[in-house]
Amino acid sequence: MIKSLYRLSKSKKILKEMLRLYRQKGPLLNPEGKQRIEQLIASLQQAILQRNSDAAADMALRLHNESATLMPRTSFDKIKYFIQSIAFALIAALAIRQMWFEFYTIPTGSMRPTLKEGDYLVVSKADYGINTPFRSGHFYFDPALVQRGSIVVWSGENMDIPDDNTMYFYLIPGKKQYIKRLIGKPGDTLYFYGGQIYGVSANGEDLKELRDPIYFQDLEHVPFIRFDGKAEAINTSSQGITSSVVLHQMNQPVAKLSINAIGQVDGTIIPQKGHPQLQNYFDLWGFKNYGMARLLNANQLDQMHPGARVELASAALYLEIHHHPTVLGAQLMRDDMGRIRPGLSRSISLLPLNEEHIAAIMQHMTTSRFIVKDALAGPFGAPTLGTYAPRLAGVPDGTYEFQNGVLTEVIWGNVSREAPSDHPLYRLDLDQIQTLYNMGFEWRSYFNPAPNSPLPSRYVFFRNGDLHTMNGPILKKGDSALTLFLKREYQKQSIATSIRPYHPFDDQGAPLTKDGAIDVEYIKRYGVTVPDKMYLLLGDNHAMSADSRLFGFVPQDNLRGTAGALFWPPGPRFGSLPQAAATLLTFPGLCVWICGVGAVIGTSLWNRRRTFSDAFRNRT
Repeated sequence: MIKSLYRLSKSKKILKEMLRLYRQKGPLLNPEGKQRIEQLIASLQQAILQRNSDAAADMALRLHNESATLMPRTSFDKIKYFIQSIAFALIAALAIRQMWFEFYTIPTGSMRPTLKEGDYLVVSKADYGINTPFRSGHFYFDPALVQRGSIVVWSGENMDIPDDNTMYFYLIPGKKQYIKRLIGKPGDTLYFYGGQIYGVSANGEDLKELRDPIYFQDLEHVPFIRFDGKAEAINTSSQGITSSVVLHQMNQPVAKLSINAIGQVDGTIIPQKGHPQLQNYFDLWGFKNYGMARLLNANQLDQMHPGARVELASAALYLEIHHHPTVLGAQLMRDDMGRIRPGLSRSISLLPLNEEHIAAIMQHMTTSRFIVKDALAGPFGAPTLGTYAPRLAGVPDGTYEFQNGVLTEVIWGNVSREAPSDHPLYRLDLDQIQTLYNMGFEWRSYFNPAPNSPLPSRYVFFRNGDLHTMNGPILKKGDSALTLFLKREYQKQSIATSIRPYHPFDDQGAPLTKDGAIDVEYIKRYGVTVPDKMYLLLGDNHAMSADSRLFGFVPQDNLRGTAGALFWPPGPRFGSLPQAAATLLTFPGLCVWICGVGAVIGTSLWNRRRTFSDAFRNRT
């Protein structure tokens, strides 16, 4: 039995373990017991030196049995050993997670389509520097290693992010970590047009890496989440009306709205550091190039825009576009927090859609992941569907998602399969298309168009003359419906007053010079500049992403690492992620890997030595 189980190398390990135990317990033994243990140790050592494996194995067993009688482990010894082992393993795991690598699961759809809910990926924590464990900051950091287009993990410590506390292993308090794509580095100035980002570095160089890579061409970016951004209340009247607010975009103040002595709303633009004073709110960072949109049927159009159909062609559905937010003509409103406060004014356009346009919308349909149960729809992960769940009549129960017009069904463990072409969600049913477009991200019926109802997270913009939504053109340049729409836009501008001007929703053009080069001066005037030691991070899914547009720039100290590879679910997204390639051999990476590998080897040897006697007991 011993011959087949234990070789000379294992007898050596038993000898080492018994020597360690003897050093602890030997002084407490009586002379006879002490002599017996010393004789057995000497005999085992002699057998090992003679390389007699059979004799060594026999002596190792006898020594082990004698030690169990003469030097037994007490309950206190076992508890002490258990606590030491757990503490060591916990410290090692935390150090690895903080400084080397970590496995993550994605909880939300903010990085769709690159990362989806329930995805598992490995994150490298040493691509930029050597992190300080359990708090923001680094022992070493190299800003030159940070690349635009990388998918980064960062901490919410010392940032304006609600509910960012967490517990590591349910024991150690810490801050939640988030994942977004890095867009801007310190000194970069960025401008948004056509779902794309045009930028110049601090040295005035064209940041083509924000547009040319394939992973950027498959994404679209919008410079705001809501026109008003975050409204900070300054004063509240005795009637409960918020009389003065400061509006924040990128978590920095951009405008102030106040009720004056005669009850009107005055608005001012707050100057941005390093930029000349802007005349209009919509000049911020390319806001004027984007609109928020929803689909209306004929009854909703008549209810919300009485008489509008007289000037419009008869259509199956109408695209309502809100655009050009401005402080001029601002008025009181009730916001989503229930406050009555001053709010921005904006222009509203109406575009009749024919069957071809509606089919184009379905060809590009994109939603969040959603569930259907008993013909009611709700956001993925919702415990109950509740009162505000919209209806999807005739749709089988299941978990679904649209991406660029393709419907997939989540079947198990985040594994998806493409739905058949005859699935009910592909129907060109106008009510269903309205539901998918107007509620396809929020999945709440109060986004159904009605007076004073909130606008959904749907955005439209022009790119090279084509009108886009959901990252695809629905009306192309030269379409007669688009030509007529633009004609009406400029007619409305011509009859508007100076007190309440109308701004046409048209293609303002990319920030390029006549020869096609980047217009550096234009971008520096109207773009957003990333402060020193700060970074701008955006989610790939702008409609569902709380990112720098909400909480502002991320401090350098908060960067923790980069997403490496997706290892679940299997499929075409498996493996490396679409992002800027990380530098393979870096000083912080080599340091952490050398220390990590050395620590793993050392820990393995130490752990095997500490536990070998228990393994011997169990096997004999």
